[in-house]
Amino acid sequence: MCFRTWLTWTCMLLLCFASIKAIKVIGRDGTVTAGDDAQLFCEAIEATEPLTTIRWQRRTKKKPTNTDFLVITSSGKEEHINGLSDRVKFAGNLAVLDGSILLSNVTLLDEGIYTCIFSIFPSGPYKTEIRLRVQVPPVVTVGTDVPAVAGDTEGILATCTAANAKPEAEVSWSLGALNNTVKVQNTVPVDSEDRYTVKSNLIGTASKDLNQKKVQCVVTHPGLKQKLELKYTLDIHYPPQVVYISLAGDKGETCEFLCDTDANPKPTNFTWGRYFPVNETLSSGVNGLTVQLTPGNNGLYYCLASNQYGEAVGSLYLHVKTSTESKTCWTLFILTPVAGVCCFLFWKFELFQRVNKILRRDIGQPAPNESSDHEEEH
Repeated sequence: MCFRTWLTWTCMLLLCFASIKAIKVIGRDGTVTAGDDAQLFCEAIEATEPLTTIRWQRRTKKKPTNTDFLVITSSGKEEHINGLSDRVKFAGNLAVLDGSILLSNVTLLDEGIYTCIFSIFPSGPYKTEIRLRVQVPPVVTVGTDVPAVAGDTEGILATCTAANAKPEAEVSWSLGALNNTVKVQNTVPVDSEDRYTVKSNLIGTASKDLNQKKVQCVVTHPGLKQKLELKYTLDIHYPPQVVYISLAGDKGETCEFLCDTDANPKPTNFTWGRYFPVNETLSSGVNGLTVQLTPGNNGLYYCLASNQYGEAVGSLYLHVKTSTESKTCWTLFILTPVAGVCCFLFWKFELFQRVNKILRRDIGQPAPNESSDHEEEH
């Protein structure tokens, strides 16, 4: 009799144990882009006993211990805890023990471990852990903090920045004909939230020839729907080069001249003057000059153009031919090296000293000797 009772209880315990071991809770890890919604899947299988509740907990980098945030009763009633009520809702089906939830508008702070707990009577609770990863797409910009200035030393020509991304973004350049002219240098700092900022610098020797050349920054990241291709035009600063003076109009009584030069940025100041027969400054600030057509205004004129990096000068000779019927504006546009020879005669004047220095720099001649013997010789 005792043996029969013992055998009965043993069989019942084995059956109960087998039933307990058969119940499983399964879930799936997920990855979501910041700002999107995340569905966290959780389901109990092979359970024959009645469900009492489904409880959700999470732990994050900010809160490293498990904290309840949602409880679902067997009747489907939701109890929200700890402030996620407006962002989380039950998205499962109790009839098939699907306890999935939907977390909306995910941020980086939501990344962590989520625990789904099924309370089944009388067996007890069954649970599984689900890892939620949040990826953050980069904020991409292309440009320079300080413009590159033409010179002989290497420097940063442009910077492509893929900022605050998780995981790290991949940054590359499409350089075309500049492949052998410049090189790429990357730095990748990371912040306390594990967000990466990739700074990709184009390094090279700035020159006038590189100004306005086209390049393209290419950025790829799993949080982007497609790769970003940002076009950029190199902006190289340099001083004025050759100065051109052109005849803008002949109105019979006056001639109008315009002063222009190749420079980046465009010249901020223009100084007009005359060397001969009287050394004088005529105007400053504008690139145009109007001259009355009288024999008294004949002479050698110049325009000095400058920006923050330097200056250059151009010259012309004006001769007015008069008659009883008409007045004609005759000008001889003198190239900078020829004008330099003419201007040497007026080196005593302060403004001319600046101009003469520029002219002689352009043609590679040394500055004149200021001794009394040299003066008498000329």
